[in-house]
Amino acid sequence: MRRIGEGGLDIGYWLHPHWTGQGMATMATAALVHQGLQLAGIDRIEIHHDAANPASGAVAHRLGFTEVERIQAPEGPKAPGDVGIHVIWRMTADQWKARKLSMPNKYAQQG
Repeated sequence: MRRIGEGGLDIGYWLHPHWTGQGMATMATAALVHQGLQLAGIDRIEIHHDAANPASGAVAHRLGFTEVERIQAPEGPKAPGDVGIHVIWRMTADQWKARKLSMPNKYAQQG
């Protein structure tokens, strides 16, 4: 999605609880980052999630994203269970290229 301004895309993901913990969100996100960073004019990809959702943050962390900000949502929590704190993770094109060379795990080779 192009919601974060010029040069950026953001990724969101939802999985049915039956399918969590199997690497699907991580693999799909790696593929989306790879493809997104090949688009003309895109220099960064972000993942935004509520602080009450550590599983979403784990996907970003596993792929080497950098947590860049936590901000209080002016509208407060959007869904039951949310705390209203947005966590923002970022991956730049340069970080993605360097990560593929330095990460020895299975997600480094994707994309």
